[in-house]
Amino acid sequence: MRRGNDSSAAAGAAQAIERVLRAERDAEAQLARARQQAQAQRDGARGEALAIVNRALERSARWQREHAAALERRLDALRAQAAAATPPRPDEAAIGAAIERVAQRITTDGDG
Repeated sequence: MRRGNDSSAAAGAAQAIERVLRAERDAEAQLARARQQAQAQRDGARGEALAIVNRALERSARWQREHAAALERRLDALRAQAAAATPPRPDEAAIGAAIERVAQRITTDGDG
């Protein structure tokens, strides 16, 4: 009878080992699927982040172009305004008086 018990015990042990091996294979398969899903999510997140960065760069570049154009228009207007402005006419009497004073200083020997 011992042989029957040994045979039954061996068969039970073999079945238990087979269940453990099957569970390990199932766990490895689940782990592989989880890794694939994680990789897909990471790739998706990278793609979304890159799209966000690209949109931000595009907005920044558009803002810079618009403000550069506005600044150029303002500078053009100021240049046109400056070109259109007539310079003030010099005060002929004041210039003549200044010339007289300089001439007086130059022609006197410093007495007064």
